Amino acid sequence: MKRVLLLPAVFLLICLSLIGCGPKSSGDVADDLAKQVEKMSGYKSKASLSVQAGKTPQEYEVEVWHKKPNFYRISLTSKQRNITQIILRNNEGVFVLTPHLNKSFRFQSEWPEKHGQVYLYESLAKSIISDTARKFQGEGEQYAFEVKADYQSRSLTTQKIMLNKSLEPVRVDVMDSNMNPMVTVQYNSFELNPKFDEDAFDKERNMQAAILDSVPVIAEASAENQERSFGVIEPNYLPKGVTLKGIDKVNDEDGVQIVLTYTGEYPFTLIENKSRSAAVSFVSGEPVDLGYTVGIMVGDVNKTLRWDYEGVEYTLSSGMPAEEMVEVAKSMFNQVGK
Repeated sequence: MKRVLLLPAVFLLICLSLIGCGPKSSGDVADDLAKQVEKMSGYKSKASLSVQAGKTPQEYEVEVWHKKPNFYRISLTSKQRNITQIILRNNEGVFVLTPHLNKSFRFQSEWPEKHGQVYLYESLAKSIISDTARKFQGEGEQYAFEVKADYQSRSLTTQKIMLNKSLEPVRVDVMDSNMNPMVTVQYNSFELNPKFDEDAFDKERNMQAAILDSVPVIAEASAENQERSFGVIEPNYLPKGVTLKGIDKVNDEDGVQIVLTYTGEYPFTLIENKSRSAAVSFVSGEPVDLGYTVGIMVGDVNKTLRWDYEGVEYTLSSGMPAEEMVEVAKSMFNQVGK
């Protein structure tokens, strides 16, 4: 009699176990992802990054080191130009290093908490967890999420994030409002809870190591910078109602400095001169991904965006919204001097 009574109980347990082994829902995966990000001590990743900038995509090799709670090292190496920039965060602050120019910017910032970065695992996780309208699909051995994009460019609206069953990133596609892929990250490796050298996030170690790796590039860039006359380089995008007021050329100890003045609803000034070595510190600031280089945004109401590209140093100053400044700076890519 006892054996007969046991049969329904066993059958019920088997059914419950089968239900528990069924496909995971969007919420289940998001919860598991939140737990993994919370308990991890850090990670290392390598990926290929492609950015649609003009007619030709800009391609980068991206290496990310993150040690909780707030140490970061992001190395971005352009495949086309063989130039590396490093974003570093340690106890001293946040640094943007441009080794081939021997240039560094230092500032205090809570980056990257304020703005997500497409190559940061915790940014991807936050996008998935926080978007309650997310779309989800289990594709074989992978999970696919379609969620809102929250980056510094207003033109990027949606992203598709692919994770494997271990919740490690596989691929990210960030789209514009027409669902055209504008940024793609293809992960080559991802390691949770790695060990780091004691000085892995030291500014001097990273700067000197990168300079040694960039010796041929530094020599080439120096020669080009001496010979180059860049002329007047104008942005290809202006906020609505903004027009060019005037162009002035000023001679200083480092050569010619070009000052472009714009007027309208969002007046701004754009200064151009030859790139030069520098170590600059600011009270506060934020790294800005321009697609073809990394810039620095400082200030609150009156802001300044600085960046270097192809031997030219740009300084854009304005009270316009940060998103508009980024769009103006992005439109400088591959513009020819006049």
